[in-house]
Amino acid sequence: MMKLSKKIAAVLAFGLFAKNQAQNYLKYTVGNAHSHNDYQQEIPFWQAYYANFGSIEVDVFLVKGKLWVAHTEKELLPNRTLESLYLDPISKQIKLNQGNIYSDANKKLQLLIDIKQDYKTSLSALVSALRKYPEITSCPGVKIVITGGRPQPGDFKNYPNYLFFDGDLDTNYSEDQLKRVGIFSADFQDLVKWNGKGIPRDEETEKIRRAVEKAHAQHRQIRFYGAPDFTNAWVNLMDLGVDYINTDHIPDLKKFINTIPKNFYKNTKEYEVYKPTYKTDKTNKKVKNVILLIPDGTSLPQYYAAFTANKGKLNVFNMKSTGLSKTNSSNAYITDSAPGSTAFATGIKTKNTFVGVDDQGKALAQIPDIIAAKGMVSGLISTGDVTDATPADFYAHSDNRNSSEPILKDFVSSKTKILIGGPTSGLSRENVQKIKDAQIDFYQDLKSVRKIKSRTLVIDPLASQRITNGRGNWLADAFDLTLNDLKENKKGFFMMVEASQTDGGGHSNNLEQLVTELLDFDHVVGKAMKFADENKETLVIVVGDHETGGLTLLDGSLKEGWVFGNFSTNDHTSVPSSVFAYGPNSQEFTGLFENTEIFSKILEAYGIRK
Repeated sequence: MMKLSKKIAAVLAFGLFAKNQAQNYLKYTVGNAHSHNDYQQEIPFWQAYYANFGSIEVDVFLVKGKLWVAHTEKELLPNRTLESLYLDPISKQIKLNQGNIYSDANKKLQLLIDIKQDYKTSLSALVSALRKYPEITSCPGVKIVITGGRPQPGDFKNYPNYLFFDGDLDTNYSEDQLKRVGIFSADFQDLVKWNGKGIPRDEETEKIRRAVEKAHAQHRQIRFYGAPDFTNAWVNLMDLGVDYINTDHIPDLKKFINTIPKNFYKNTKEYEVYKPTYKTDKTNKKVKNVILLIPDGTSLPQYYAAFTANKGKLNVFNMKSTGLSKTNSSNAYITDSAPGSTAFATGIKTKNTFVGVDDQGKALAQIPDIIAAKGMVSGLISTGDVTDATPADFYAHSDNRNSSEPILKDFVSSKTKILIGGPTSGLSRENVQKIKDAQIDFYQDLKSVRKIKSRTLVIDPLASQRITNGRGNWLADAFDLTLNDLKENKKGFFMMVEASQTDGGGHSNNLEQLVTELLDFDHVVGKAMKFADENKETLVIVVGDHETGGLTLLDGSLKEGWVFGNFSTNDHTSVPSSVFAYGPNSQEFTGLFENTEIFSKILEAYGIRK
């Protein structure tokens, strides 16, 4: 019975530990970083110090009464001493910071000194050297820990109180001896054989966890030497609560830890998704309506991050027809948004920054104008500037996506009925007059639009706010308003909805922004699918114009709704965009194809030949 109780307790403890994994990441700062063999860095001490690392390790040999720094005796040089490389700089910074090692008095530094020879003579030399640095030995923010060759626990008391010693997990320390243990260290390769890739086996995870718990039970921190030293290994060590992360790659670990707050997101607003009927899905028949939904800058990693945050539910993932869209522009391997959605709107690849024109600058026929000849109407919605690349690609013609004033002027002469989005610098006095002369209803607040009666332009400041800054249900409300008007047209309609700020999350490497914007967008996906089921003549397509950020997903929990990622760039990448489709002819959107084929497949679904 006792053995069974222990097993149950262990399972419960591990379950609690797993539940708290999500919180582990947010506890880590560069103060948890340990510069292993720091003296082998290009700039010993200073590189780790300016990275605000909390721990630095140095190996020393006693030579002619002084402690020289090196990894092996063959590498010893007289100008590389403990004093010149470490004690002098530490002393200088303490004096500069008026008694603190860092300017922030809460930050501390652990100096781990690895004794490579007889510890008695080496420690005697260290104590003698430290007499010259009373500012170091009295500084509360500096802890000197002796590792490598060191005395037996019973002899700790024979050394000055400012010296601490590296602890051994297999040693039972008395209360007084434990007071002199500065940290526990363990040989990672002696403990487990995990190479840092994937995750450790269950029994290896348990060994690491027990080692961490044993140190923590004694109110001490722990580090593992010989541990794998790259991103996936760091993630797993943090998962398991290891206090100090060993590294030989100071800039990489610094960047990784400092970006954790932006790379981690836990959802607090889980929602249920729409349950599609699939009654008209993949049927072969012409459609009257097409709803094209564009989450800017997204591909599969972004969708799966949102799927994870919503605990394994996403409307877009209920679409059974999936494919990949190649995103390159006519003059670049990596596109920007202008040629990206010009391909959707016109079926032609063009140059970066070109809007609704070919690579010679010639105006191209766009879907809203093409279908207007068939008596159909169009509406465009964006959570960004109404003249930004994606919406502009469907109504304007310019060789410069930043030419907001002429782009907005093009809306007046386009066949697009409804344009809704955020503020633009293109709203000049001349354009306001042209909008008025064209008898276009102009609103500066979505809520003030009760019902759309004729051509309508809405430029609402709320549209450009992030969902986390109070945009609320703006996108869903804009969708409902536009749909309620367009669906009254008996000959059919085209609607484009852009979630522009998913792209902003990629550019700023902000996972919270990316996921919250994508989840907000996914509500509209659900609405579109519901309408398609009710209408039975509507095709819904979801496709990003490109991927932004080079997002990778490092960890997450479908059960708990948190996700941890990493970005490789703050710009666009060439990764193909995921395509999802629902409704009649959705099966045509499978496989790998050029982004220009989105255009041709839409016209084919309408039964329009071009």
